[in-house]
Amino acid sequence: MSAYKSIKKLSLTMLVACLSLPLPSLAMTITLAHEEPANPETSAAHLSAMVFKDVIETQSNGKMTVDIHAASSMGNQRDRMELTQAGVIDVNVASIGGLSQFYPAMNAIDLPFAFPDTIVAERVFDGEFGDHLSAQLQQTIGLHILAVTAGDFYVFTNSKRPVKSPDDMKGLRVRTMQVPSHITMMDALGASATPVPWDELYGAMETGVVDAQHNPTPIMAIGNLQEVQDYATLTNHLYGADWWVASDSFMSKLDGEQRRIFRQAVESAKVAGRGAKLNLRATKFGTKFLQDAGLEVYSPSPDELAEFRERSVPAVMKSLKAEFGDEAVALAEALLDAVNAAESDVYGSE
Repeated sequence: MSAYKSIKKLSLTMLVACLSLPLPSLAMTITLAHEEPANPETSAAHLSAMVFKDVIETQSNGKMTVDIHAASSMGNQRDRMELTQAGVIDVNVASIGGLSQFYPAMNAIDLPFAFPDTIVAERVFDGEFGDHLSAQLQQTIGLHILAVTAGDFYVFTNSKRPVKSPDDMKGLRVRTMQVPSHITMMDALGASATPVPWDELYGAMETGVVDAQHNPTPIMAIGNLQEVQDYATLTNHLYGADWWVASDSFMSKLDGEQRRIFRQAVESAKVAGRGAKLNLRATKFGTKFLQDAGLEVYSPSPDELAEFRERSVPAVMKSLKAEFGDEAVALAEALLDAVNAAESDVYGSE
């Protein structure tokens, strides 16, 4: 065999050997979007995003990077959901209001007074119920629930009078998101539900278009809503959380090592977000924050909370059935079963 043929054969052999080796992970940039300010000292969502970015970039030695878009710079809830489905946004930090526009049965998650506390809520979303919900979302709209994080309970505030019972809510114009279960709940309690976009809420309260609103206190602080409200009632009627979602198309792009790093980053962000929310409640945006802002704060008794619950829950369940059918009702019932199981697991059965 000539020297030329020998070299050619050796070259072909080496080429085949190289092609058979596993390819190194390709560089990629992950686009993450959320609606809160780019301030980790006041926003649990942004702190979570920064932790996610740090883990991704550190663990991949810079081969994977994260581009964070805060403060709704990539659009409102609906815009970001559409961009996530289209593959423009890779990871979207959504709310129930955003998700339910695309998967209406998600309204069942906002069943009033479903969760007794944050610990039980986290156990529910981290368990079988959360897995079931993610599977439903993936099957229906092609999105994965990566994590449910940075949860907090809603406080009811208004500018008219103290609210200690549902009777005190009669006639109040309450701002809600465009979420049917929220609207039904407020109407059942005797108030007048008035959907108003978040970026218009301060002005609507300042000018008297609406009298009241409901949000977790840290979210109120982001919008400075305490400046235009006089009374707060610690009803804890809804559990608001950040829902991290990604599309099928994005998840399918990740190879084995990228997926491992990605999952590590998501779990780290979840832990960080939950801790940040607890920290904000204890140090910046708890009851004292409302009192220092001049609001009169009232904590309802168990009997008073029971009255709120009795008036709102049946109405919302009926609304779920009428508007979204059996799927939403089944989801609400599964949620309550999961809450009962988690509560027993955490605190024991009596």
